[in-house]
Amino acid sequence: MPDAASQPPRRLQATTVARHLGRALRFGAPSGWYGTPAVWDGWWPPSAAGVVAGARRETLPDELRLRYDALLADGAAVGLPSAVLERAFAGGARLDALAFLVATWLELTVRDRAQVAAPLAPFGSGSPASFASSAPFGRPREVRLGDALARQTGSTTCGSAVLTMLAAAGDPLLALWLVTGRAARDAVPREVRELSAADGTLPDAAARWGAVQRAVKRRSNRTALGPLPWPASLGTPPWGAARTARFPGAAFRSVMIDDTDTRALRALLNRIERSLAAGVSVPLFTGGDLGGGLAAAFPRHVVLLTPDADPDPTGAGADPTGAGSSRYTVYEPSSGALHRITRAELLAPSGARAALGGWSHASWAVLPGT
Repeated sequence: MPDAASQPPRRLQATTVARHLGRALRFGAPSGWYGTPAVWDGWWPPSAAGVVAGARRETLPDELRLRYDALLADGAAVGLPSAVLERAFAGGARLDALAFLVATWLELTVRDRAQVAAPLAPFGSGSPASFASSAPFGRPREVRLGDALARQTGSTTCGSAVLTMLAAAGDPLLALWLVTGRAARDAVPREVRELSAADGTLPDAAARWGAVQRAVKRRSNRTALGPLPWPASLGTPPWGAARTARFPGAAFRSVMIDDTDTRALRALLNRIERSLAAGVSVPLFTGGDLGGGLAAAFPRHVVLLTPDADPDPTGAGADPTGAGSSRYTVYEPSSGALHRITRAELLAPSGARAALGGWSHASWAVLPGT
């Protein structure tokens, strides 16, 4: 990481001003909320979905526990990874829904299986790990659901696209519906239940993807200003995203970022990395600074930090005081592709980044925890 003298001058974001004002007036979350190790705020990293599924299994009566174990075995026999069934179970799916997944798996194409099992893997690969071997650092790779590019469908639906991909990564039943249009009769995902009757039976993957984005945006913006909705033209508010985000075993809350406070941002990135290590992706709001005008200084876009598909084996460029990865894989919804960004680039912004949707700063995180 370059020394302070060689770094470009910082320009303020609206979130920087808000945090300093909050401290001065003693309201809102203190800087120690994520920046001072001495201040404990009740945050713990989320548990992996397999751990959550195991804990739920222990609550079952013996008869149902045996049936669950049998379904895992049946899934393995048809090539259905146990992790897929565990994610569905961890998210609250009933055993009948798991049986539906097992029965449906045999009827899926190789492509559809790969997309349901790992919605955030690049198109054409069966797992995020293949991203590492098939794409050099920095080259984007498309994400698809069925034959639809997983790109935001409107100028203000970046947050909705991110929240949908986060939910699909944790809920194979939602991923299955997005990819194929199939749903278990008594286990329709929440996002699909909120669609109109016509939208719930759309035969086209692109149409299903767009319909769910609209439903997610309605949910995240509803009552975001007390009794009033957040204006649709302003996209998704961070606190609405936190209220809407879902992944098995995780609770989400929004965290304002002041990236001029490097110590605090390092601590937040450490927390984000612990979430990614548990398999839970993290929505990140991005924007510019006052150098681009007042409007640019506010959060303008949303991307999704995903479990790293290409960890740095050498540690080159890693933050010397951080324990985590030196770079991240990012789902960027305006391109519908996976990009990469380094920890150093988030700690010391120096210009627009494709991984941040063409913006330069991280301004808000939707942090998973327990």
